[in-house]
Amino acid sequence: MHDDIKNVACIGSGLIGQGWATLFAAAGFGVIMQDLSDDKLKSALEQVRLNLIHLEDNGRLQTETAASAYKLIRTSLSLAGAVKDADYILESVPDKYSAKKPVFREMDALAAPDTILASSSSGLLMTEIQTAVTRPERCVLVHPFLPVHLLPLVEVVGGEQTVPETVEITCRLMEKIGKAPVQLKKEVSGYIVNRLQAAILREAMDLVASGVASAQEVDQAFCSGMGMRDPFIGPLLRAHLAGNGIESFVEHYAESYRLRWESMATWNTISAPMGDTVVDSVNEMPIVRDNSLDEIISWRDKMLMEILKLDLTCH
Repeated sequence: MHDDIKNVACIGSGLIGQGWATLFAAAGFGVIMQDLSDDKLKSALEQVRLNLIHLEDNGRLQTETAASAYKLIRTSLSLAGAVKDADYILESVPDKYSAKKPVFREMDALAAPDTILASSSSGLLMTEIQTAVTRPERCVLVHPFLPVHLLPLVEVVGGEQTVPETVEITCRLMEKIGKAPVQLKKEVSGYIVNRLQAAILREAMDLVASGVASAQEVDQAFCSGMGMRDPFIGPLLRAHLAGNGIESFVEHYAESYRLRWESMATWNTISAPMGDTVVDSVNEMPIVRDNSLDEIISWRDKMLMEILKLDLTCH
């Protein structure tokens, strides 16, 4: 593996691939996006162009202009053509082993021996993906969050056969493009944030399905309370502050939290009636009812950019 990375291949041109292409081009790297159809690539390029303009308008480009960054991006319908000259490869194909393992097998055969192969999986284990390759030591998981070109967090975790150098090079590369890498000490399905997010989402859906509150009320409570506080305070520091010290919190709030946890949802499958109730309630939310998905996404990205300007840091 080597640290002299100038050209990056983004395999898959969906939302994740578009985000990676935006970030690397914005930081001055050569980028090649690969997918299986011209239509997908044309659509992806247009979104990347808009992403770069958004970054330029808000002073978040490392290159001179969005136009100069855009010129750094090429496309390919061929996986071989995309990876042959790449110094680093980021895969963002559908998040299932049956899709990722064949792609990794092919990338492993086509790429230079010292090129790192990274996956943008949101929950799979690299140890399993590694079974498809002959050089597993160079494989690593690099999980970003949507929108990839705005949210700084990226979770980095290797598999059982990943060598430390692969993880170290990856973390340094992520920092070069403005990411804030968090390295997991061991593998776990869903990594850190998606496990936290899954717990919150299950409880939010259960509150709606059981009639405690509407989707609008649940989201409003979240955004006006913990959502407003949590951009710079994580759940464990929050417990430390709420309990006048974490030791005191553990001692004095254990019974209170036991009662909450005993009454919380434990289901692992969304039933049809529950799904219908949640869907209906979300569709009744004013922002959903009165705006298209593209309009909501545009509003979300503008709000995120305003938060980024505050330069909040979670301590």
